[in-house]
Amino acid sequence: MAEIKVVTPHLKRQLILGGGTVAGLIGGVVVSALMLTVMSARGMDVWIGAKAAAYPFFHQRVMAPGFDAGPVVAGLISHFAVSIIWGIVFAWAVFGLSRAATVGVGVIWGLFVWAVMYFIVLPLVGAWALTKGMPLLGPVIQHAIFGLALGIGFLPFQRERPEVLRWWRPRRV
Repeated sequence: MAEIKVVTPHLKRQLILGGGTVAGLIGGVVVSALMLTVMSARGMDVWIGAKAAAYPFFHQRVMAPGFDAGPVVAGLISHFAVSIIWGIVFAWAVFGLSRAATVGVGVIWGLFVWAVMYFIVLPLVGAWALTKGMPLLGPVIQHAIFGLALGIGFLPFQRERPEVLRWWRPRRV
């Protein structure tokens, strides 16, 4: 006989908030590591990458080469806070999907995150200057990888709901 697992509203809330937070942190760490690796391989100043998310607070100061404690700390906190928020919203949106769908939607989610950040958030917070002269392909790929890491990071918290899958599976009579 099949085992029935009940997800109460309280448990669902815990799985979404906790799982979204963990998945957001995982996605943020993966993208940060990727960005730092790429910048280092290209001979670029890796500190600018760590400071970039602090642009709304420190403006052009984040573009100065080298270490600057205030912008680095603010940049890392901002980057991971935003990653966590995107992770929680992702967890809410995909909760109940299959494991494969969670990962697949994660990649699409990463592209959605890039579009929202690039076209809406950066201009709203006055950080549009960060995108000047930047090729689009790199950030798009980085955000797709963020979404992949987000989807994989949420898997331990995911609970598949059979009723979500009925639309493509024939009902048994």
